[in-house]
Amino acid sequence: MERRQFLNSVAGLSLGKMIRAGGRERIIIIGGGIVGASICYRLAQRGGAVTLLERQEPAAGATRGSFAWINASFTKQPRHYFNLNLQGILAFRALHQELGRALPVVWSGTVEWYSTSDRAAELRRMVGVQQEWGYPIRLLERGALERLEPRVRFQPGCSASLATIEGHVDAAGATRLLLEKARMFGAEIVYPCDVRKIEADRSGYLLRTSRGEMLAEKLVLACGTETSRMAEMAGIDIPLIPAPGIVVKTAPQPRTFSHLLVTEEAHLRRGLDGRVVIGDDFGPPATAVHRLLEGEQRTFPSRALARIHGERIRAQAARSLPEIGRARIEEVNLCWRPMPKDGFPVVGYADGQRRLYLAVMHSGVTLGPLIGSLATMEIVDGVTVDLLAPYRPLRFGVH
Repeated sequence: MERRQFLNSVAGLSLGKMIRAGGRERIIIIGGGIVGASICYRLAQRGGAVTLLERQEPAAGATRGSFAWINASFTKQPRHYFNLNLQGILAFRALHQELGRALPVVWSGTVEWYSTSDRAAELRRMVGVQQEWGYPIRLLERGALERLEPRVRFQPGCSASLATIEGHVDAAGATRLLLEKARMFGAEIVYPCDVRKIEADRSGYLLRTSRGEMLAEKLVLACGTETSRMAEMAGIDIPLIPAPGIVVKTAPQPRTFSHLLVTEEAHLRRGLDGRVVIGDDFGPPATAVHRLLEGEQRTFPSRALARIHGERIRAQAARSLPEIGRARIEEVNLCWRPMPKDGFPVVGYADGQRRLYLAVMHSGVTLGPLIGSLATMEIVDGVTVDLLAPYRPLRFGVH
């Protein structure tokens, strides 16, 4: 960020007193991933005096390392969580209509298949359940499967499905676009900015940061895996659990498949730039090294270890898509996903004064645009959105 732009960003914030812009509440968002960017965009669009603070740079954390599958797939249980994710897909599609081709999203649909008996039976059962819930998904016979993806190697006797509504996105690119649009509506985006202390003030919250003191009448925590640490500064306990995932990105490849592919060993998608993104279907082993990584939540200890994991995941994917076995690996990212203790989002006010708002979740990519809209309604209009009722901080004893 240029010096002049930064000075404009923090103007009026480091004066030791609350400043209102045209009588509007000063709102500060901590976190520049897709959830924070979505909230920032909608608040700014509604005329909010909003500033977003990011410790490193936009999309530096889980957003950048996400597989970025937009879905309401079988793991989105129970039904209230499925419904939330379905609304998330629809909100993403509406955002695509709003922003047009600038939003780097692909509505590819998802082909998912399993050959082990237990997972194949579960897929067939869940397709039936989701069809009852009105989800556009269906089982595929072998011939239809091979016509859809003729270069994919399907195991004999596998069970497969097609979910036509699903897609994927360049989550980092989408985040940068949302922040660019938010800035056009008057939002201030400040980075790098490390929040070192949060103190309650009669009028809101005082933030002591690497850029100086800043005051907010309303504070939004949308900082992913940093949420527990930030919330603790504000006197709130939000328990997260370590949830690592590994994502591999290849150099641009010829078009050998059309859909997002999900199988027992790997997830694959092809980006708009031709690069193939591969997600590992397994978590890391329970070794001392990985326990250390969980404690510090950092990337691979060495390039050699990253390369080993990258080659392992590429080999897993090549068992279904042989051509990918020859692809050059460009990136191997160990992604720490923000996972609340019970697995469900935490969204809403965490204090009786309705000044501290939380937004942390896994499935942040699918839910980002939806949470941006719903959080803005709650913050600006003062309403309580029924759809978010199961996800309030109160369930952790937060008041």
